[in-house]
Amino acid sequence: MLKVLFKDAIKSPGKLLALCFVVYFATISLAVAGFLILLAARWVMVEMKKKATAIETAEAEAEAARVEAEKLAASQRMAAQAKAQAVPVAPASNDSVSKPAPMKQYAKSAVVIPFRTGTQ
Repeated sequence: MLKVLFKDAIKSPGKLLALCFVVYFATISLAVAGFLILLAARWVMVEMKKKATAIETAEAEAEAARVEAEKLAASQRMAAQAKAQAVPVAPASNDSVSKPAPMKQYAKSAVVIPFRTGTQ
């Protein structure tokens, strides 16, 4: 019942006015005001607990996914190492042994043009 009253209270002027009257009457009576404060505090505590459990669940799922990804990466590395060790590459008897071609080095530009700022 309370969820129906508080849901979309800001969007509906009638609900907002009704809630304002409830708060006004609560300010007149200290007992009602205390009850509403306790009710609001309880609601905040419940919502904070829900949020905390949601965060813990998300962290646990992220940790499980990270561990699974590490296991997959480790198994792929081990498979690649085993494959590299299993297939040795030997040059054929008719291949000539030559050095690889050196990387081409580009010369730096010798032309430097200063900016023309109009001052000396």
